[in-house]
Amino acid sequence: MSAADDADSGRRRVGVVGAAHAARPATRPLRALAALAGLAAVAVAVVWGTAALISAPGPAPSSPTTAEHITVSRPATTIPLSDPQILALLGHEADYGPLADPQRRASCLSGLGYPPTVRVLAAQPLEVSGRPAVLLVLPGDTPGTMTAVAVASTCSSADTGLLADRPIQRP
Repeated sequence: MSAADDADSGRRRVGVVGAAHAARPATRPLRALAALAGLAAVAVAVVWGTAALISAPGPAPSSPTTAEHITVSRPATTIPLSDPQILALLGHEADYGPLADPQRRASCLSGLGYPPTVRVLAAQPLEVSGRPAVLLVLPGDTPGTMTAVAVASTCSSADTGLLADRPIQRP
């Protein structure tokens, strides 16, 4: 045998055995068992998750049940003028006090639920339960009635500061 034959036969042996980087070790039984256990765990999680979504409880009530038991009472305040005293204001010029600015007054009326252009029948600054306020006499909901409202002197559409209100019969 010559050296060329020897080299030739060496190449054949390498070709038969294969490249070292392409060789894979045999699958270990412990690794295969771990892979199967992982797949089983994923399958169980999918089944349990699906079952939980299918049997989810119905929608919760929109308000907590404890809110039904909470009551807040507004302190009892009354307008410190009698009906005849309020009716007497109808014959005088309206004194809006801190609500003299038409835009501010329109904002207050809007917050009270009236159109900003509603005609105020009478107005007078006064105190209600020790707080500065403005009495506004407004047209009532029905013919022959008026509504007297006492609002905080800071009345606006965001916070009317309504202190007291009552209907009054027109004379």
